[in-house]
Amino acid sequence: MNIALAGNPNSGKTSMFNVLTGLNQKVGNFPGVTVDKKIGYTQLPDGNKAKVIDLPGTYSLYPKSADEYVAYETLINPSGEDVPDVIVVVADATNLKRNLLFCSQIMDLKKPVILALTMMDIAGKKGLSVDENILSRMLGIPVLNVNPREGKGVRPLKEAIVHAKSGVGVLKQPFVSFPSLQPGFLEQIREITQIDNDYAALHIACASERLSFLTGTQLESIEQAKKEYQFSKAKVQAAEVLDRYATIDQVLQSATRTDGPENKTSVTARLDKILLHKVWGNLILLLVLILLFQSIFWLASYPMDWIDSGFGMLTGWLSGVLPEAWWSDLIINGLIAGIGGVVVFVPQIAILFGLITILEDSGYMARISFLTDRLMRSVGMNGRAAMPLISGLACAIPAVMATRIIENKKERLIAILITPLMSCSARLPVYTILISLVIPKTNILGFLSLQGLVMMGLYLLGFVMALVVSKVLSILLKTSNGSMFLMELPLYRAPRWRNALQTMAEKAMIFVKDAGKVIMVISVVLWALASYGPSKRMAPVEARYEAFRTAQGGELTEDQKIEEAHEKLEQSYAGIMGKAIEPAIEPLGYDWKIGIALITSFAAREAYVGTIATLYSVGDADGEASTLKQKMAQARHRDGSPVYTLAAGSSLLVFYVFAMQCMSTLAIVKRETKSWKWPLIQFAYMSGLAYICALIVYQVLK
Repeated sequence: MNIALAGNPNSGKTSMFNVLTGLNQKVGNFPGVTVDKKIGYTQLPDGNKAKVIDLPGTYSLYPKSADEYVAYETLINPSGEDVPDVIVVVADATNLKRNLLFCSQIMDLKKPVILALTMMDIAGKKGLSVDENILSRMLGIPVLNVNPREGKGVRPLKEAIVHAKSGVGVLKQPFVSFPSLQPGFLEQIREITQIDNDYAALHIACASERLSFLTGTQLESIEQAKKEYQFSKAKVQAAEVLDRYATIDQVLQSATRTDGPENKTSVTARLDKILLHKVWGNLILLLVLILLFQSIFWLASYPMDWIDSGFGMLTGWLSGVLPEAWWSDLIINGLIAGIGGVVVFVPQIAILFGLITILEDSGYMARISFLTDRLMRSVGMNGRAAMPLISGLACAIPAVMATRIIENKKERLIAILITPLMSCSARLPVYTILISLVIPKTNILGFLSLQGLVMMGLYLLGFVMALVVSKVLSILLKTSNGSMFLMELPLYRAPRWRNALQTMAEKAMIFVKDAGKVIMVISVVLWALASYGPSKRMAPVEARYEAFRTAQGGELTEDQKIEEAHEKLEQSYAGIMGKAIEPAIEPLGYDWKIGIALITSFAAREAYVGTIATLYSVGDADGEASTLKQKMAQARHRDGSPVYTLAAGSSLLVFYVFAMQCMSTLAIVKRETKSWKWPLIQFAYMSGLAYICALIVYQVLK
């Protein structure tokens, strides 16, 4: 049995999905969180298991954006794998008139429908009361009061779903009479598509060019019928919506009552006068960003130190208890060094996701779209693009998918191409280790961490460059279509701390699992490449130091041990590869080890830290530097100068801000644009931008 959850954006669908399925899906207090349908399973009171499908939010059955078409096609397609047996329409009781438009359209599809009213507590505080029995009688479908945030009303909802199997909730008569169409038009569409519902046939005629389940022959026949009967989608849509609202007004007049002041709205309105002010609002947004990045350094410093020290102690202990063998070297200098270099950054990533979740849950994140609308419009987009860009702070992959909420095709393409310029969580380990190496640990004005300010500066640098690229693309990509920015502002709510903690734990586990798999493979491969090399290169080095051992009674001096480790590393397969690309990166201030790390970063950006950890562990003969930061601080060029200077470190930071080093993101861009053209353009412009900007930074600062 398929149960579809449908409704307007920000109506509580994802919360309902979570409470029905027990899955902890992302819940945010702003439209556009669900950009693809999510699927889970729930146990019904009759003992049967049902599939629950959480559809993207949409305001009506006349979709505009790509995410709305996901919901639309699931509801309209008569032969899809997720054809719903029961549709639960989740409706915000505080905006019932608008929500009932979508509900009434779904009812006319002649499938079992249940109306689940959410936010009834907020409606009560606003002085609005809804009589569910009267509403149910007038609509002809079951109506229930459900609070998914607190888990109330879920059992009656499941029971109503069971009863819906017998046809309860199927509308007997159309909610409104269909707009006047020439006789025979809908009959012909039904015959072409083999659909037995007039209203579904009407919608297929309206959106035929965007529906994937229609064959080429069917599309041609539908287009011929539309021309023959002079079908006008705009006229039909306008007439239908007006008729529906007229009927909805009659229903609400009987089923709802308003009395008392709108306390909740006035609180939100008073806050918005400050938070959306064109001066104070932007200053508060800047303050929020400063606190966000200061917290990442301040809150995470202690657990990071503990993890770093723990891996250092583990490495030292294993070195003392394991015998000298290739497999122990692989464990210590390959796996432990690589994984330890990434796990140490889990606290920062968890804190970043937790703070973003709090901003989303409170309703403030939606306000950022309005604050940035003027800025976004000046570079060829609008405020709706702010949501994908903000999502890009966590990960570019869901952020690129989130561009489906952008209706205008040109603006969506621009958003897809610039979203990876936003610094994702995978860049955080690279930023952290490099900032701690080359930026002094001092405070500005006594309380602002300089390292935290530099971190914020890197994120802002990516955002500013995204705006610059957006402006250029808006000029190059010609289109005559404009766009409007309309978005519902949710009420302010107290953040659900449990939701934030769950998100922190889940994202940390995902990072460890996903990054850990990549790092483990790369670490093992790199250890092998760095430990072995062509015999014609390795043999002379081994012979020379063996002669030193023989001459000195079987032991090398500490300096000779270090020199032997370095020479073997340079003559290894990894060393040969690094030396081959070194001429190209030397103008940026990088050595061949950094070059190897840049290459492995294309698998995953966080692989930079694991790669450096493995290379320095293999080449570390004395073992005095117990932590990765210490090893990097002691790294030297052949002439004895430090590798990680302010100039080289700053150049590397800028390179990682701009470089497209994520194969998974490129794959998603290809899927969303349905072409390899745009991901290749994206890879080329970001890589070129990264190289040129890093070159300028190094040459200026050196």
